[in-house]
Amino acid sequence: MHPYARLTPGPGFDAHRMLLYYAQRLITFRPARAVVSRCISAVLRLAHGREAVRPDTQCAQAVKDLEAYGLAELAPLASTAAVSKMFGYFIEKPVVAPDGSRMLVGDLPAETASASYDLATIIGCPGLVELVNSPAVLKIASAYLHCRPTLSSLGVRWSLPNAGSAALFQSFHRDIDDWRFLKLFIYLTDVTETSGPHGYVRTSHRSTFGFRERRYEISEVGAMFGLDKLQTITGPAGTTFVADTLGIHRGGVPTGSARLILQAQYSLLPIYAFQYAPLDVRTAPIDPYSNRLMVRPVRGKGRGGVSRA
Repeated sequence: MHPYARLTPGPGFDAHRMLLYYAQRLITFRPARAVVSRCISAVLRLAHGREAVRPDTQCAQAVKDLEAYGLAELAPLASTAAVSKMFGYFIEKPVVAPDGSRMLVGDLPAETASASYDLATIIGCPGLVELVNSPAVLKIASAYLHCRPTLSSLGVRWSLPNAGSAALFQSFHRDIDDWRFLKLFIYLTDVTETSGPHGYVRTSHRSTFGFRERRYEISEVGAMFGLDKLQTITGPAGTTFVADTLGIHRGGVPTGSARLILQAQYSLLPIYAFQYAPLDVRTAPIDPYSNRLMVRPVRGKGRGGVSRA
């Protein structure tokens, strides 16, 4: 969960940030975006290099699926025991309630549709920073972006049943965050058809879109792409997939059990709509460039806690 930067005139407004963010929002024609993203990735390769990784079968297939469909299912990046440990960690930590207060997820008002953890809590989860820096996913991100990726957002969020109304992310929509990006998703709970599974409209990442963010009705999705293109992902805790969420997608509304999901975004550039405050953390060796917006690795053995930069 990242605080949003101010993109309109007023206290804290940064015109440079505003221009950088809306520049990529204004160009909606896919071939034009592809040209710009290739130019940016070329500059980044010259400045920061590209991960020296040996291609493997999973990476090659994932990138092929991302290019063709916008979505690729992966083998789990974490063991069942590791995922269970992460779930146990988060269930004991307070979430940020809709009114900004902090409480355990079980204490949220009954009508709450979703709730997220703050960045310090997410970063503090043992093994999570290492998980989103796993070689398997960084290979895919580097190959898809054509440069060393920037970890530009981290989130862990509950989707809750019996809510009064759906959250925005539970309607079909696009993320228009950067010139080119992809997101990693890992279910931290079992997800069935009644748990609000992620739905993605295959090939929609290759279509032209409008400047303004908007929701899409299921009837529009069917008319534009055909409902056979809608892929719904269910599976046990640990189910892992990556997606180019410029494509149309949603997190479903749970009608049975709640869903807890981890998501990490890898992009060419920082997301200029966010304010970043990297946290000091002891962790296994990670790429300081890719992680510069989230964490500053601290020397020493063990994790040793998290502090704000």
